[in-house]
Amino acid sequence: MGKLVALVLLGVGLSLVGEMFLAFRERMNASREVEPVEPENCRLIEELENGSEDIDILPSGLAFISSGLKYPGLQNFAPDEPGKIFLMDLNEQNPRAQALEISGGFDKELFNPHGISIFIDKDHTVYLYVVNHPHMKSTVEIFKFEEQQRSLVYLKTIKHELLKSVNDIVVLGPEQFYATRDHYFTNSFLSLFEMILDLRWTYVLFYSPKEVKVVAKGFCSANGITVSADQKYFASRMFCLRSPG
Repeated sequence: MGKLVALVLLGVGLSLVGEMFLAFRERMNASREVEPVEPENCRLIEELENGSEDIDILPSGLAFISSGLKYPGLQNFAPDEPGKIFLMDLNEQNPRAQALEISGGFDKELFNPHGISIFIDKDHTVYLYVVNHPHMKSTVEIFKFEEQQRSLVYLKTIKHELLKSVNDIVVLGPEQFYATRDHYFTNSFLSLFEMILDLRWTYVLFYSPKEVKVVAKGFCSANGITVSADQKYFASRMFCLRSPG
């Protein structure tokens, strides 16, 4: 009798896991057919062979690009090389990506950049905020952009207990930003299990020197984030939510 009950419970458990896995595939559009499209006027940027994670563009047309992300469960094309921030001038007919030098005592060997966001101060000074994952932790690095030298000057590292598994960031003001947490677990196996079960334990947080708080929660994987021009609304892309249509 005991063995029969155990077999029934095992069958029910496997059935539930299978149903959750099928629902996960549906949310991820895993069975959707993708037709190849030949894009016009596109070319490979050879300087970015190690991939590009995020991009933010100044009104002048200068674009910052984070590259070389090492993240649990994702393939990395240069596992022994630190990440970099590249600059491209989109005003050029054939723009090239240039790796920016970083000064100011920053540990470049542990640089693992993810999401980035630009902030322009009242005096027109440009600051670049970068989500970093040294030793697979999450910090936010603040740099000042030196346009003439085409370089970054390291200013500060922000750490907080709520800054965990940070994916993206959007800056509102000096040391004020929204950030997304894309996974509750940092272990790659548990992160996949988390998404299959659709646990929805991730969130969007607000950070400032005076206050740090979760402002929205209940997401399965809070990913990219942006804010309206008047800073009254923010929008975050949820990785495993199925888009309409």
